[in-house]
Amino acid sequence: MNNSSDNAFIIHSRSYGETSVILDLLTEKNGMISVILKGAKRRKDVSQLQPSREFLINISKASLPLLIKYELIKSYAVKKDYILLIIYFNELIYRLVPKNQPQKTLYNFYRNYMSYMSTTDDHQDSVMLGFELLLLKNIGYAVNSEISIDLINQGDYFYYDKLRGFKKISDYYQGYKISGRDLSLLIKFDINSIEDKRTLRMIMKNIIVDIVNPKTIKSFDIIK
Repeated sequence: MNNSSDNAFIIHSRSYGETSVILDLLTEKNGMISVILKGAKRRKDVSQLQPSREFLINISKASLPLLIKYELIKSYAVKKDYILLIIYFNELIYRLVPKNQPQKTLYNFYRNYMSYMSTTDDHQDSVMLGFELLLLKNIGYAVNSEISIDLINQGDYFYYDKLRGFKKISDYYQGYKISGRDLSLLIKFDINSIEDKRTLRMIMKNIIVDIVNPKTIKSFDIIK
């Protein structure tokens, strides 16, 4: 049997038969893949297969490969304030990223984000916004504005149009909106300086729901 090796993070898992599991992995070479770990529920070392840990894996070459071997490369000490965010981030990847397509940039971003969440003291909203924006950009849904940053008046307000990006509000508007100041900071990716992060997070939630429709992101319910 021909095997191949790769680096990987565990994104999702589910039972397969009585003793096995299917793992959905974000890998460095092959993007998102699914593998079977036979007899997983009987293995003494299966407890180390946790999120925020990077592994060197060896898998069989098949349409649904077998996970032959796994070796821990690094365990990221993500701060406790961000532990639940990993569940949310992994669900976004599971729902949004197509299977069996190379995702080297995404893999490096995810690995760097695990390191970032192990060292930063940034507010949860900043951490979430940064991940959402960069993930969407990685998969081709970059959040943009139809107006050049040089022409944005900081006192104006903007809403998000799913076809054209952020647009200036010219009439009375009842939906989510952000100031020109915050939009300028968003375009510069100065997330920490954005004043109304909560509203921007609701805008991001609507963008994500629109992309995965009719599926839902269950972890929306466990993060504030």
